[in-house]
Amino acid sequence: MSPSTRRQVVFVAVFLVIVLFFMLTFRLSIVDGDSMLPTYHSGQIVLVWRRGPFCPPLRRNEVVLVRQAREVIIKRIARLPGEPLGHSFPDLQALAFRNGLADYYEQHIVQTSHGPQVELTVPKGYIVVLGDNLAVSEDSRVFGPVPEKDVLGVVVNSPPPPYTSIRP
Repeated sequence: MSPSTRRQVVFVAVFLVIVLFFMLTFRLSIVDGDSMLPTYHSGQIVLVWRRGPFCPPLRRNEVVLVRQAREVIIKRIARLPGEPLGHSFPDLQALAFRNGLADYYEQHIVQTSHGPQVELTVPKGYIVVLGDNLAVSEDSRVFGPVPEKDVLGVVVNSPPPPYTSIRP
């Protein structure tokens, strides 16, 4: 085999390894709906890092693809396992009680200046997700916490939320 042919074979082999790595590690996904406006628009294509053994742990405010019922949805992580739902905007704890979802969360009695109160926390192995467009998004306020195993991937280089209230 001539040196020129050998270089071409090596180039093609390296190219195929890179393509295979990309296909196994990343996926392209199309945003469907307005629940992530203004961050993402319907029809927009996002690059998603597939969840796998080499993925870092999930972090609050990351945008993720989640399997919910028979759909794949795109949402932002609002709470992680063990975190309290809290009373910030939106008041996730009040919404959980109002929507009949409180049983999906761990319940603890805490002492406050107003006496003992129930505090809801996200169970181990679950996360709470919200859409950036809170007015139209169907998210954990509607269907409760999401199993971490249902997170398909993390959107690469996602911008911060359009609101600053996604803190516990």
